[in-house]
Amino acid sequence: MSSKHRLTRSFRTLSVIVYLANTVVALHFASHAPFSYLHFLDGTLTAVACLTMLCVATETPTVITERLERSKLGEVLFTFRGRYVIDVLISLHLFAMAAWGFLCAVATLSLIFGIRFLGVKQPDAFNEIFRQSDVESQGDSYTMESEYDTPVVERR
Repeated sequence: MSSKHRLTRSFRTLSVIVYLANTVVALHFASHAPFSYLHFLDGTLTAVACLTMLCVATETPTVITERLERSKLGEVLFTFRGRYVIDVLISLHLFAMAAWGFLCAVATLSLIFGIRFLGVKQPDAFNEIFRQSDVESQGDSYTMESEYDTPVVERR
């Protein structure tokens, strides 16, 4: 097995562990915090987001991932930018969930920054984990010359 495959498998395994821990903390917060509607709502929505990202990271079960891929949301979730945004939102909610939430939030942010570091050092492994969005693929073919095709009018 190549080092690229070991690296991607390691990051996928770490993602599973972090999302499962986030889900447990969020559900615990929803059910054991001084019960209020906002605690329940925040914990439940955070747990749903974590479970969704768990399915995206593992690409299982296929029924859910295929449905996500066909939706507008799927175009975003399977890319690094989409995952980064969702992970930051999950972390912001976890920071409000006492000490365990704080630890899970730091772990989530550390994981996403670690994956970004992987993208800089090992672009092939990074591309194996994430798909490129239409915006990213268009950005790769974008040339600066097209900006200079139109004349610039100066004001005096």
